[in-house]
Amino acid sequence: MEFVNSLFDFAGGYIGAGTGAISHAYGLPLNQLLTKEFIFSPPGFTLLITLAVLYLSYTLLFPGLTLQEDIVFDEELLDGFETVGVKKNLQLEDIPTLVEEMRLSFESGYTLPYSKRMEQLKAMKRMFVENEDAICAALKEDLNRPNFEGVVYDVLVPLGEINHTISHLKKWMQPKSKGFSLLTFPSQQWLQKEPMGVVCVIGSWNYPFMLSLVPVMGAIAAGNTVVLKPCNVSSACARLQVELVEKYMDPLVVSCVGPAIKGDRHTTAALLEHRFDTIFFTGSPDVGKVIATGAAKFLTPCILELGGKNPVFVDSSADISLAAKRTLWARNMNAGQQCISPDFAMVHEDKVDEFCEACKGWIDTFFDGQPAKESKDFGRIVGDGQVKRIQGMLKSHKGKVVCGGEVDAAERYIAPTVIKVKVGSPGLEDETFGPILWVVAVKDMDAAITYMQGRAKPLSQYIFAGDKKVVNRILQNTSAGGVTVNGCLFHCGHPDLPFGGIGNSGMGGYHGESSFNAFTHLKPVLDKAVWADGGLLSDPFVLYAPWTDFKLKVMRNMF
Repeated sequence: MEFVNSLFDFAGGYIGAGTGAISHAYGLPLNQLLTKEFIFSPPGFTLLITLAVLYLSYTLLFPGLTLQEDIVFDEELLDGFETVGVKKNLQLEDIPTLVEEMRLSFESGYTLPYSKRMEQLKAMKRMFVENEDAICAALKEDLNRPNFEGVVYDVLVPLGEINHTISHLKKWMQPKSKGFSLLTFPSQQWLQKEPMGVVCVIGSWNYPFMLSLVPVMGAIAAGNTVVLKPCNVSSACARLQVELVEKYMDPLVVSCVGPAIKGDRHTTAALLEHRFDTIFFTGSPDVGKVIATGAAKFLTPCILELGGKNPVFVDSSADISLAAKRTLWARNMNAGQQCISPDFAMVHEDKVDEFCEACKGWIDTFFDGQPAKESKDFGRIVGDGQVKRIQGMLKSHKGKVVCGGEVDAAERYIAPTVIKVKVGSPGLEDETFGPILWVVAVKDMDAAITYMQGRAKPLSQYIFAGDKKVVNRILQNTSAGGVTVNGCLFHCGHPDLPFGGIGNSGMGGYHGESSFNAFTHLKPVLDKAVWADGGLLSDPFVLYAPWTDFKLKVMRNMF
């Protein structure tokens, strides 16, 4: 019976017709097909023999697929380049030639071999390993980034992604076999992994190395050429990115534009005048709409990693002190300038005062009882305009300041702040992108769910609850790009979990294998076998006219 079950398993799982078609063909439900009486009857025995032949022929004739490279490299396409690998400090007028030459580089086949991809991944790894101090110095200049944060986010996280990709790239590149289908039998079918082509990566200023170079790494691993535009808001980091890319990376694989041009808007607009095969952008929803509109002219697919006002659900069953600790830790990383940062906490009304007191205590603990302004572990706001915007939120919230609220505009410093507000507060309207945690008392988690159902879908969502039924209820009745339960940020750091938004917070995802897949087209391929069987199995007569009722009956049994 075990052998019989495995054959029916094969039939149900791999044959596209499935168990339903087999049952239909014999006019019996599946449980009757598996009785001893049927199996040892002439029709049952015939069915078993047929399935066994199909199974053996499929496994013997169509073994597993392996990566077999047969790449045509046209070196002549790379002759006479005027910009790529030749010019530095590219200007707006260089962009048309830059894009054209990066396309020629891709079309030549230069970036396709596994060996080339690995060479560039290892070069990028050396770039991070050998320049940790320079990266942290640039982050300090732009953001007063604490050394710990700089190393973890903009060195170790990218290195982890690179190491993971190096370890798995050959497996990811292999064609992926797909199952048996009675309709197409005999055939072998698979998904061929092919690069999209020429990719444009438009970076962000808040984690400039991680948010620019991890997508670039994924695009390189997938075999694309890349045009990278760092964000000039963090100008020291943008200049260093170009310097390091030019030093370590092959310009025929990845080239930069932007830091030599004032601002970001004109460079981005110039890039959007040209056809790319994928555009990857990290930034605000407003700019994301501009990117999507520009890409639509060429029907270019986009991966948009945008922002959102990320909620925290704090149930009465939660460990309140732990919820406050983990929420404030995440809120104040990079002085709150993080797209996945918890923005506001909806706390059960019976626990809201306890939560606020715990927040005050943890801020005091994090900074050794001293003002965060004096601490080496707290950063600064990136620019004067951003400081002014956050100051405006501090003046208009109509709530009660629990702790913090101090501002030193000259130093671009805003203290870690907790403010208790009511639903309808201006503080709950726009993404804060600063070190303020808004706290709202709610009757229960159902009230919090209702509130979130009327808002734009956030990039991240955080749930603190000891009751698993409450966790499941929130998960099933709300939507977000990703969720961490009883913690913050961690779902974004797991290599097997794609990171990305939904709706207003973005589209597409990356990290781990998802970074490879983000820049890969999974091309379906079916290789129809040609057998010397007179067409009995390999070219069934029922497909061809003249069609009869009998042929239609046979076809019905294939679906």
